Amino acid sequence: MTKDELKKKLKPYIKPAIIYGVIFLAIFIAIDDFIMPSFVEANEVIVPNVVGLKKDKAIEMIEELNLTPIVVGSRYDGKYKINEVIFQKPYAGTDVKENRNIYIHISGGEPVVKMPELVGKTLRDATVNLGRLGLFAKVVEEVTSELPNGTIVEQGLSVGSEIQKGDSIRLKISVGPQLGMVRVPNLIAKSEKEAIKILDKLGLQMGIKTYIASPTLLPNTIISQFPMEDELITIGDSVNVVISKSNRD
Repeated sequence: MTKDELKKKLKPYIKPAIIYGVIFLAIFIAIDDFIMPSFVEANEVIVPNVVGLKKDKAIEMIEELNLTPIVVGSRYDGKYKINEVIFQKPYAGTDVKENRNIYIHISGGEPVVKMPELVGKTLRDATVNLGRLGLFAKVVEEVTSELPNGTIVEQGLSVGSEIQKGDSIRLKISVGPQLGMVRVPNLIAKSEKEAIKILDKLGLQMGIKTYIASPTLLPNTIISQFPMEDELITIGDSVNVVISKSNRD
């Protein structure tokens, strides 16, 4: 088939194709310039200042501008009364499109205080300390511990944690060591005979004795001990000691 014959054969289809192409281009331009903007574009508004307003009033003001208020939560702030807006984002004066989310924080609740250190204190002292902060002690468990009876061994919140006034703090209280255990006494600077008597009264024994020369201490004086003072050991256990001796021995 020659080129002329091909043109002659396609001629009936060329004109409609051009017409359809022009129509399609016109529709595309109309959609891009007029229809799509009505879906994509939105009016811009200026974010109002709602800090210091009551929550209901702030929400109403935001909604009047076709914006969406989102209450993030409440926290104590001494500068504002309960139920007043203490913070907003975006900030007042910001240009945003309609339907934009405006996040607000509300003042509410009791003032917060920081959790004190209670471990090692007696229950009475802990109760007094908490009371000064507007908090309450709540004993949840009594446990055996190396700490003396009535001493706090664990607190429900870590030191420095923020907590609202009026809350109760969960505490664990020591009931002392387990039965059959005793605290190691201080033997240092005692004579060997004194140390043996002290240990005997507690049901303990003197264990390994190591002698070293000392120019400053009297012979047979306890220089060091293991286990150390106040450690819990079982009745009948031994305490090892280092004892001084004279340079001539």
